[in-house]
Amino acid sequence: MMRRYFLYCCAAWLLFAGCKPDLVQKETAYSFPGHFTPPDSILLAAQYMGSSATTSNYKDKAVADIFMGLYYGRISAYHQSRIAYNNALSQLKNSTDSLLLGKIYTGLGNASKNLSEYPEALNLFSRALDYYTADSLATAGLHAYIAQVFQLQNDLDQATIHLQYALSMSGSNTNNVPYLLTLHTLANVYGMSHKIDSALALDETGIAIARKIKTLSLESTFLDNKANCFMYSNRPDSARYYFMKSLAIDSASGNKKQVADTWLNLGVLEHMQHNDAKAAQFLLQGIEMANSIGYRNGAMTGWKQLSEMHEKQKNYEAALKAKSYYYSIKDSVLNLKKETATAEWKALYETEKKEEEIRMQSMQLRQKNISIWFVSSSSLLLLGVVYFANRRNKERKEKIYRETLFARDQESAMKILIAEENERKRIAADLHDGVGQSLTAAWLNLQAVHPLLDKLEPEEASLIRTTTQLVGESCAEIRQVSHSMMPNVLFQKGLLPALKEMINGLREHQPLVSLSVNEYEVPLDKTTELILYRIIQECVNNVIRHAKASELYISINVEEDSLSVMIEDNGIGFDYEQVNNQEGIGLQNIRSRVQYLRGSVEWNQVNDDKSGTVVAIYIPLLYDPIS
Repeated sequence: MMRRYFLYCCAAWLLFAGCKPDLVQKETAYSFPGHFTPPDSILLAAQYMGSSATTSNYKDKAVADIFMGLYYGRISAYHQSRIAYNNALSQLKNSTDSLLLGKIYTGLGNASKNLSEYPEALNLFSRALDYYTADSLATAGLHAYIAQVFQLQNDLDQATIHLQYALSMSGSNTNNVPYLLTLHTLANVYGMSHKIDSALALDETGIAIARKIKTLSLESTFLDNKANCFMYSNRPDSARYYFMKSLAIDSASGNKKQVADTWLNLGVLEHMQHNDAKAAQFLLQGIEMANSIGYRNGAMTGWKQLSEMHEKQKNYEAALKAKSYYYSIKDSVLNLKKETATAEWKALYETEKKEEEIRMQSMQLRQKNISIWFVSSSSLLLLGVVYFANRRNKERKEKIYRETLFARDQESAMKILIAEENERKRIAADLHDGVGQSLTAAWLNLQAVHPLLDKLEPEEASLIRTTTQLVGESCAEIRQVSHSMMPNVLFQKGLLPALKEMINGLREHQPLVSLSVNEYEVPLDKTTELILYRIIQECVNNVIRHAKASELYISINVEEDSLSVMIEDNGIGFDYEQVNNQEGIGLQNIRSRVQYLRGSVEWNQVNDDKSGTVVAIYIPLLYDPIS
């Protein structure tokens, strides 16, 4: 027993200092590497444990094989990873060690998932769940993996069900790998549902947690998802920037699957930007990397994209060749008959060949008649030039008109906002300097009477004390209202101190408010800070008045080119369509202020049972607001 304990301690030391265990079982000393452990360290530990294991001690050999499975999985060698886990399973065929068996089936499930063997992956993850019934964190991670399998098959409803399981099991414990896996998959689901702002907000949260717990491999997945969101919302430069950041991390860590995915995504991005030569280069790099690790789904995606691109270029031979590779991989994934696929390729090829012959005959006919139609064609060309010139001139005038109208709307909106703020200042000043001062004077006069209360009747003395207390409370309430309408700290110190002062003023009431802000260095102008303060203040007031929430979370993230705000509560939720149709003033105020900043805002329910609400706000910072 002492020898085994020493062996496991040595293996843990070989990983590197600070490697915390994923799972721990009391009666043994197993220590498994986390996501931030370098693959070479895992391999070194596996080799040391394998060389030190005795023939009779099957657990020592099983743990060494598990480490080899982890190592091969980390470098995307999924076939070798499966062999190592199966070797470990054969060592434990008569064992009831739930920790080791759960670890093995989880590793086998991930290998099958990454090899696009989705039914087998679901079976293996279900087996792993049987061994982790007492470990809520490990169970949350398995449900996140199961959700990934369904998300990869575009079954978003089923993926959402398992993500809800994972979130409920994670609870408030967010600084861990299972929660990050859940958050990343949920961000993917939001992105596939075209909820780009919500996906980006989750990605920012995930990146912050991944950096906090030093998990580079998972930080890369959030950067990749963030890049995809920018790509499909037509922000190519931002997409390219985050794809390259993700690629640098995955290349350094040897994660070939993620590297393949990033090459393929860069190919799609370049194709969307009409850089087809560069797109083909990236796609072929991604396909080559995917083939080297048996990542069939990635190779299939790459060949499909290449086929569609060649077809648009009318390069039919290259398109047919790429499509044949795509279908051959698809057949192996779906177990289709090769004869059917061959017939499809043959029919497609014959169709393309006939179309090409028809095009050649038409070209020859046009060449024969070109002299006859020369004058007519020239006339039509001239008419076309005149038509398109007039059309372009009309479009230019329409563009100038829209820009002028937009500038006028922006100016009108700014005048309204300035008028509102001036009115707030006037009312706040009247309350503070007028009514507030009068009430304060009355309160001081009543305080001066207190020494004479002993000479009055008890009922009269009690009435004066009660009146004094009510006047004092009114003074405090007027002071609080005037500060809320026009907080001086906003103009003196900025947005964050003003928000903190607003939150501190809510400490005595529900809900419990938490504020999370990144340490940003991008300066915000006073107009933007004022408008953002009013937007967040309106959202907080809505939660206090209507949501019946016990907790409210506010997250602000500022980058060089954008600012995002996420406001989430655990209240009763609301029907956005119904409230919007009723022309609620609060939602209109929020939307108009966000539109003035050229941003976007979304309201989403947290769960299907309408428990809680998320407000996701995105503001670009690459413009100068009207001053």
